[in-house]
Amino acid sequence: MKIASPVRIALIHNARSRKNRRNGSSFAVEAQALLGKDFVPSDSREGTTAHVRQLYERGIDTIIIDGGDGTVSTALTAIARAYPADRLPDIVVLASGNTNLIASDVGFGLRGMEAIRRLKAGALRSSIRTPIRLSWPGTGRMPVLGLFGGCAGFARAVRIAHSPTVLRFAPHDLAVGITLLTTFVSLMFRKSREAWLRGDPLRIETGGHVYDGQSFMFLATGLSCLSRGIWPFWDAEPNVEGLRYLDVSAQPESLLRATWALLCGRAPRWLRRHPDYVSGRTDDMTLVTESDFVLDGEVFSAAPDGVLRLERAPSFRFLHA
Repeated sequence: MKIASPVRIALIHNARSRKNRRNGSSFAVEAQALLGKDFVPSDSREGTTAHVRQLYERGIDTIIIDGGDGTVSTALTAIARAYPADRLPDIVVLASGNTNLIASDVGFGLRGMEAIRRLKAGALRSSIRTPIRLSWPGTGRMPVLGLFGGCAGFARAVRIAHSPTVLRFAPHDLAVGITLLTTFVSLMFRKSREAWLRGDPLRIETGGHVYDGQSFMFLATGLSCLSRGIWPFWDAEPNVEGLRYLDVSAQPESLLRATWALLCGRAPRWLRRHPDYVSGRTDDMTLVTESDFVLDGEVFSAAPDGVLRLERAPSFRFLHA
């Protein structure tokens, strides 16, 4: 779909992201000279929200996010807090972080000043994605937005996958694959295997259905594709809106076979029918768990009562070169 050239552009820039550190500050200097006060350094969610409110007041209708998945999550959260749901700006994601899972689906395709020049030229393609809104009902914690998350074994694996040793040598656009492989390696050792396969208590309530038991791994996403063909969901066509989720029960049968299929983006009939592997699409769901929840690489501790909620946030339009 073609769209008109944007009127007002702002940039949220994470100078600490991996590629931005490696490439130096030349782009930031040039972009700030061009954009002036519409150049926003990435900060905490609260700090970024304050900057983004000013962007809304100045009529900015296109926001470039220069960073990895965590930066995108921080920016989308700030935008959802500052902009009315029916006046959200267009989003441009420049893949510059430690993990760029979001950019692999909705990334702009260019970086640096080349991306800004291409954006100003107009005649761009666009796609719609609906982030996850993560909240903790009954607490004072503010909701956050993101596009890929999970708990139970996923949270445990992310802690390992984000260790300095793994981050130094692993390909950074394979966040989900690296996490799943980390899980698999841990299963090779008896002591860790018993803990992983035992899973974590997890109650899922969605669409009138309740799943209650021990979970080996839970995943959810608002994306339509992941890196390198990985797709561990199978309920519907990828372009249908809604939150996808996968719950793998503790002590799952045929785990090696299932993992290989999902890493290859396939969900054979036996897997779709197996009670240990449940995938679906929903607009909202409630989880009760003692596990941390990881959203776009950031680890959020469980609420005292263990209740958290995943909902469809307002949809955003992402631009592509």
